[in-house]
Amino acid sequence: MEITRIRTISALAIFCAALPIAAVAESDEYRYTLPGSSTAVYSAGTVMVRLGGSYLEADDQKGKWRFDRVRYPFLDGLRYKISTANTWNFTAGFMPMDHFAVEVGYIGKSTHDLDFQGLQSPFAGRKIRAGDIERRSGTIMFNWFPVCTESWVQPYVGVGFNYTDFDDVKLGRVANEYLAVVSDGIGEAKVFLDDTWGWAAQVGLDVMFGPENDWFFNAAIQYQDVEVTADLHFAVPGVIIPKTFVHAARTRVEFDPWIYSIGFGYKFRL
Repeated sequence: MEITRIRTISALAIFCAALPIAAVAESDEYRYTLPGSSTAVYSAGTVMVRLGGSYLEADDQKGKWRFDRVRYPFLDGLRYKISTANTWNFTAGFMPMDHFAVEVGYIGKSTHDLDFQGLQSPFAGRKIRAGDIERRSGTIMFNWFPVCTESWVQPYVGVGFNYTDFDDVKLGRVANEYLAVVSDGIGEAKVFLDDTWGWAAQVGLDVMFGPENDWFFNAAIQYQDVEVTADLHFAVPGVIIPKTFVHAARTRVEFDPWIYSIGFGYKFRL
């Protein structure tokens, strides 16, 4: 997608722009040395913890529900839209050797509006609020810090894995009314979302509050590969047999969030 290429280029541009800043920070005037101690800011044995806020934007914010048109003609043309959301984040990293760190992270629960569009008559031309998508994710990242260990400006890039947990979505009143009109749906409909594993990548920047300070500012951009299976379940009355049946239709949603984070951190040595 074009927007994905733009964001990727932007993230790389931010990382590249940080390198000359870090190069300046490596100069002697920014170094601080305690008698008999190392001048390293980030080196083997360093632990860094970060806490901050995040802005999440699904890469695939709009799309069609790819259901069987023969079996579910009343869903033909149905589209979804997923909103952005804010949340919090926490990471903890350890450097087993210079320039490399292993990081575990948690992106807190975010709530995204789920809207239905492309509706059939008598809802044609309208957009209805279907419900809320709630998600949270954990990551394991392997980060590389390319500048010297003495620099108080530390850009990094990382790759790893993410696990994303989704809550099932209970459709709202208007969405249930729509299913009742177009398919004789009864009761409360739900969208079941599978939890998922995927890869992740990030670029970030740690800036110390001075050469001898253990506190620092952090900014990072992370991309998570999240393809989730969505199952729409709703009950309908039997036509011939006096029994309630459940319609179940499935699709794939490429959630793939971009996560923009800023916050503060603290480092120490083991």
